[in-house]
Amino acid sequence: MIRKGKYAIYNGSEYSFSLLEDKSIRIISNKHADLSQGFKHLDENIYIKNVSVEEVENLFKINSKAIYKGELFTASEERKTGKVLLDTTNTEIAKKMGFERTDKYMYSKSVEWDEVEIIEERKPYTLD
Repeated sequence: MIRKGKYAIYNGSEYSFSLLEDKSIRIISNKHADLSQGFKHLDENIYIKNVSVEEVENLFKINSKAIYKGELFTASEERKTGKVLLDTTNTEIAKKMGFERTDKYMYSKSVEWDEVEIIEERKPYTLD
């Protein structure tokens, strides 16, 4: 799984979150078991809980990258095929590695999971 976005640590577990208008946050889970921690069922396999910022241990952003044949690329998961989609704007690397041009300056390539190493870049997130 490739994760991107804002995350918080709450009661020792990582959850994605969204910021609410009152500066509290809504943490989001896909685990039915979290109902026992006060989460409410929102939709199929989605559970939410609104908490104050003081209740979470840490806020951070995750941006996933992939190492493919020794090079670092932005990465996402293709929903239709389940493969890893790599993107680059580097024309030289794209041509060398068989990427296809998908936009004026963007090149992309779908690869199997076992061809890449996924790296999560974590940066602190502040509400300021």
